[in-house]
Amino acid sequence: MSPNERSFRLSLVVATLGRSDELARLLCSLAAQTVSDFEVIIVDQNGDDRVLGPIAQHAQSLEIVHVRTPKKGVCRARNLGASMARGEWLMFPDDDCWYPENLLERYRRVMETAPADFHCGRATNAAGQTIMGTFETRPVRIRRDNVWTTLIEWMLTVRKGDFTAAGGFDERIGPGSGTPWGAYEVQDFVLTLLERGLAGRYDPMLAGHHPEDMTDQTVPANIAKIRCYSAGLGYVMRKHGFGLSGFLPRLLRPLAGMSVYALTGRPAMARRSQQILIGRWDGWRQAAGTA
Repeated sequence: MSPNERSFRLSLVVATLGRSDELARLLCSLAAQTVSDFEVIIVDQNGDDRVLGPIAQHAQSLEIVHVRTPKKGVCRARNLGASMARGEWLMFPDDDCWYPENLLERYRRVMETAPADFHCGRATNAAGQTIMGTFETRPVRIRRDNVWTTLIEWMLTVRKGDFTAAGGFDERIGPGSGTPWGAYEVQDFVLTLLERGLAGRYDPMLAGHHPEDMTDQTVPANIAKIRCYSAGLGYVMRKHGFGLSGFLPRLLRPLAGMSVYALTGRPAMARRSQQILIGRWDGWRQAAGTA
C-alpha cells in the first residue's frame, strides 16, 4: 500500500450477479451503519449495468470500489475482491442480505472484548428469527465439530492476512463454481483456518438479515439445487478428513426421511430426501480423487 493510499478497518466484499434492488437495500443498510471506517468492494459479474444505479445512489455516503469480472462463481468473485481490499479485516456480504445499523459496531466491540482470528454470527429474517439452518444459542469457540452450527458466509469476518495465507475460498466449491459442490464453502474455508491453528469465535448477538426461501422445496429445480448443496457437504467433510463414522449420520437422516415420507404419503418429500442422500454420498465419493 502506498503512503497516500487510504486504509480501512474493514473491507466488505460483495459478489453480485442478477440483482439490483437487493443490492440497493444492502447498500442502504451499510450507509446507515453507526461506524464508517470501512470500504465496500462490489465484484460485478453481470453483463449489463444493473448495479450502476445503486452504486451511484450511495457514491457520496460510502467508499465503494466497483470491479467488473467476466468470471462466474461466488468464491472467484470474493477472492478477487479480497485481493484488492485495503482493510485489516474482510467480510463477505451476500448481495441480497442486509444488516442492522449497529452490526459493524457490534463486531468491533466483540473483537475488542473476545479477541479471535475470525468471528461469525447468525442469519435471521427481518423479524429477527433464526433462518438458514440451526445455529448455536450462546457464544462459543468455533471448533471442528461445530462449524455446521456457527457459520454463515455473509456474517464471517477474518483478517485479510490470514485469508490470504489460507489461500482464500476454494473456487471449486459454492454457487457458480461449475462443479457439483454447490455449498459449504465457508465451512471449508474455516476448517482450513482451524487446521492452520487459528482461533474463531461465534456470537449469536451478531445477527444479520436475509430473505427466507419460501418457495416449494419439492419442485424439480429446488430438488436439483439441494442435491448440489448436499454434494458440497459430502465433499467438504471428506476433504477435511471427517471419517465415515462422522459422515454416516449425515446419510442416515435423509434415509430415514425417505421412509417416513413414503409411509405417510408424501412422495415429493421422499424424492427430496433421496436426492439429499445421493448428493451427500456423491460429494463424499468425488472428494477422494480431488484433494
